[in-house]
Amino acid sequence: MKCQWMKTVRYSRFSMMIAMAGIFVMSHDGIASIGDWRNYTDMKNVVSLAYSRNDIWAGTSGGLFRLSLSDSSFQKFTNSEGLTGNDVSAIALDAVGTVWVGHRSGAIDEYFPKTNSWRYVSDILQSTKVQKSINTFYVAGDSLYIASAFGVSVFSISRSEFKDTYSNFGSFLQPNVVSVLTSGGRIFVATTSGLAVSNPGAFNLDAPESWTSFSLPANPTDLAVFNGGVYASTNSGVFIFQNNNWVPVSGLSQAATTLVSTDSVLFAVGGTNVISLSHNGAVSSYGTATPSAINCAVVDSAGTFVAGLQEGGIARFDAQHSSWSEAAPNSPASNFFISVAIDDNGVVWGASGTSNGHGFYSFDGTKWRNYNTTAIPALLTNDYFSVNIGPNNSKWIGSWGKGIALLDSKGDFVRLFDHNYPGFVGIPEDTVYNVMPAATADYLGDVWVTNYSSADLGVLWKMSSDSLWTEYKSPSGYGYKQALNLVIDRNGTKWFTSALPFFIPNPPTFFFFNESLVLDGTVNGWGTMNEHDGLTSSTVTSIALDNDGELWLGTALGITVIAEPRFPTSSVSQVYLGAVYDQFINCIAVDPLNNKWVGTKNGVLVLSPDGTSLLQQYSVASTNGKLVDNNVLSIAFDKKRGIAYFGTESGLSSLEIPTTQPVEKFSTLHIGPNPFIIPDNGAAIISGLVNNSVVKILSLNGTLIKQFQAQGGGRAFWDGKDSDEKFVGSGIYFIVAYDETGAQVSTAKIAVLRR
Repeated sequence: MKCQWMKTVRYSRFSMMIAMAGIFVMSHDGIASIGDWRNYTDMKNVVSLAYSRNDIWAGTSGGLFRLSLSDSSFQKFTNSEGLTGNDVSAIALDAVGTVWVGHRSGAIDEYFPKTNSWRYVSDILQSTKVQKSINTFYVAGDSLYIASAFGVSVFSISRSEFKDTYSNFGSFLQPNVVSVLTSGGRIFVATTSGLAVSNPGAFNLDAPESWTSFSLPANPTDLAVFNGGVYASTNSGVFIFQNNNWVPVSGLSQAATTLVSTDSVLFAVGGTNVISLSHNGAVSSYGTATPSAINCAVVDSAGTFVAGLQEGGIARFDAQHSSWSEAAPNSPASNFFISVAIDDNGVVWGASGTSNGHGFYSFDGTKWRNYNTTAIPALLTNDYFSVNIGPNNSKWIGSWGKGIALLDSKGDFVRLFDHNYPGFVGIPEDTVYNVMPAATADYLGDVWVTNYSSADLGVLWKMSSDSLWTEYKSPSGYGYKQALNLVIDRNGTKWFTSALPFFIPNPPTFFFFNESLVLDGTVNGWGTMNEHDGLTSSTVTSIALDNDGELWLGTALGITVIAEPRFPTSSVSQVYLGAVYDQFINCIAVDPLNNKWVGTKNGVLVLSPDGTSLLQQYSVASTNGKLVDNNVLSIAFDKKRGIAYFGTESGLSSLEIPTTQPVEKFSTLHIGPNPFIIPDNGAAIISGLVNNSVVKILSLNGTLIKQFQAQGGGRAFWDGKDSDEKFVGSGIYFIVAYDETGAQVSTAKIAVLRR
């Protein structure tokens, strides 16, 4: 029975035009522009490999990469470079060099290296099947066999259409197919239920009686053809198909997950070990143990054994020196970005998690640097989950159990603060177990550090500029121990989140502290608020101080605003906008225009400064897959460059946005692109503006062409039109910017080319 799905094919463009505040700017010459997305993922967990004459292709849980064998360079592909998604599950190359990429979602991408273009096959993705994962490909001439979570589909490469789909294999009905191949005119299928082989001469392969199914001591994991026979790997060893039955292979009784064959040898891979079987049946160990467990393997065109590792990328075996050489594209150590922060130099910092973490990492725009106990044993743990930028561009990285790490302005490790020094007392169950979520600097440059659930109530510490520590004990009671993340307002009041998106104490208590200013309802500087005071929920997961000094609280049931923090209980309001009302809020961040960016489990919402309007919404669907994941746990801005970063459990996404931080005074205006081609370039970007700048466009003889207010804080955008909304002619124009008082003025020239 032939598959009746309609074939769906669409083509991608690498430059995506995004509308924000009515401004459209497109990418040119690979330079990031307004609306451009970038994704950053861990590509060291390699799940599938393929090779051509000059390249090795690796599918990973963070996307796809190509290793050039000629110069050892890498090319990375994520969903911001054309992939449908980043959780790649299978890859293959056909006879003409097209790269086929399968995803756990059921999507299939075709990449054409010669033209650097993509084509997409979305039939399985859009089908009604519940489980759709593409597990592996097998190329046989013009046919691409697709092993999926529900069967085997046969795709015609030349005609770009599905020919058949088989889901029932003898007694196995719609099983999860992990491997498929053809040999001797028959189709061999490895499933999580057992092995199946098409019967000789069978023509209706969708009928169960056209197949013979076999059960083995353990489920098969892979198939390979070697020396004229078909082999299957299992956790009980390797089997060969002989006389219409599966027979154990002598000497290969150990667990094997992957099989790789050449003309002269069959490799059986299990864990970190490789065993070889020769033509004459000799079995021997191949090489030494690999650096980490092997997920997949190939033998490349040069005859080199290449392993895809669970950690470390790929490993190639040097037979001459009997050693493995690892290679992986530079990337963060994990796809987890539970916390994100941008330092004063525009370096991006991310932390990986509270358990089974991979440390923390930084990105300077070119290279990732990973921090863990292997690189820095003094860190004591890899469970780092919060990033905070302190005075003098210091970095404070909070751990779950081992204190808080201090790094200097260059990103070099300085020391660890914990129970040893300055003497943090940990949780009641283990007083040397210090959970340190936050470090925040006040206007004096003192750093305030939270110590969650301290057994001696020392939930808050201050390190002054002379490096002396002071402990502040909370009132007794469990609720006051829940000092998690921390925001300090303009009055010096410390506001503590009572929960995190991934950790909710029971019951959560929202509280605050000011050691020098008496606030209503406080006792010894400590005070609490709850639903009776107007909060949407006491489960406060995020706090942001906006540009007007208001506190925005993200909670488990929407957003609360404290308009005047000096009078917290009498200045409370809720945001009733439908997009956020009653929603679980992961995080809130404020951009230079005072817009509120809200991270939720369903993507990012951009609210107007007062929260009454939804300006923009970003999700995986609305961005055509450019946002790496909908569950956005953290948001941070590079306010100098106009970049928003979104941290998720599937990687980090960035978006070029119009708004930047205004400069304090004019120096040099930066214009781009220059020359400005209209209408091709969309808009000219004018940056380096002070707050509330007004921009004038003048002709060379001084005639006013157009005047407008800067739209992006420190940036303005000119669409190439005059005051009558008509495109100007080609020529040289003056751009004059001045502040609202007219005291500061700056000028620049722009060349306009009208097509």
